[in-house]
Amino acid sequence: MTSFLHSADVIAFDEIYHQYHHAVFKNIRRLIDQHDIAEDILQEVFLAFWNSRHQLDLSQGPGNWLFVVSYNKSLQYLKKAATEQSKLAVYPAIRDAVEDDHASLRESRLALLNEAIDQLSPRKKEVFQLCRLEGKSAVEAARILGISHHTVKEYLQSSSEAIRSYIASSQAALPVLGAVFLSSYL
Repeated sequence: MTSFLHSADVIAFDEIYHQYHHAVFKNIRRLIDQHDIAEDILQEVFLAFWNSRHQLDLSQGPGNWLFVVSYNKSLQYLKKAATEQSKLAVYPAIRDAVEDDHASLRESRLALLNEAIDQLSPRKKEVFQLCRLEGKSAVEAARILGISHHTVKEYLQSSSEAIRSYIASSQAALPVLGAVFLSSYL
């Protein structure tokens, strides 16, 4: 599917949009309370995805890229809102994250997150991708994988701890994502 994106195939883009838009929207809503603003950010994320499709390395699938970009765009909105209200001092983590946010740092965050996910066992990786990257509930993931939802919850907890640990060991390469994004995301 990702090879179609490189040839500007609108059908492939539609498939990716339909597969990921609910989960990406949930990710945005974790930071943005207003529904309308979250929808605007969702549109910006998928527009950026379309505009960047020729430069993207989607060998790991588009989910990770979409989640990192949605997180960054949400932070950018929060920074702008905080600046307009002269309350930037209330949001030090947001200010620091946005100031450090540039393309190479984003790529290194994404690469480190992919490395951490790759360290998981195949089954835990499946559970993590279904629940965290695709936005499925534990019950939905359990039904898809044919395991109990309690097992899914245990795998999620174990996977989250493993990813946090992996990122903590590489903290110098990922100061913002490890401290801010993953603490709320995992």
